[in-house]
Amino acid sequence: MSALPHPLDPVYLADIFEAGGESLLRDIVATFLDDAPRRHRSLHDALEAGAWDGAALSAHALVSGSSMLGLTSVASAARRVEHILAEHRRPPAADLAALDAALAVAGSVLARAVDGLVAGGGNTR
Repeated sequence: MSALPHPLDPVYLADIFEAGGESLLRDIVATFLDDAPRRHRSLHDALEAGAWDGAALSAHALVSGSSMLGLTSVASAARRVEHILAEHRRPPAADLAALDAALAVAGSVLARAVDGLVAGGGNTR
């Protein structure tokens, strides 16, 4: 397994900020942070039940939501898990652990990035 990419590409957040301002950015981030733990639990519950398609659907939802926000480490780990599940195989423990770890820091990474973006008026540099 290769190293995870940088956890966040702030350009995605800047694009959302530019399109809809602070309120939209914070709403989208809050929605992801509310939804991601449920998707994560659903993924693990489906794995325990051997429901590969359900687990893949949860992984795909994590890929989509994290990609939209530029959470590159979450998106990369979830995509790896999703591809393995599409073959109806159980992902290796290391891949599941990488997803768990990326999700564990997503909230703090997003909070710092959003606060910095808002304070800087949308500038990512």
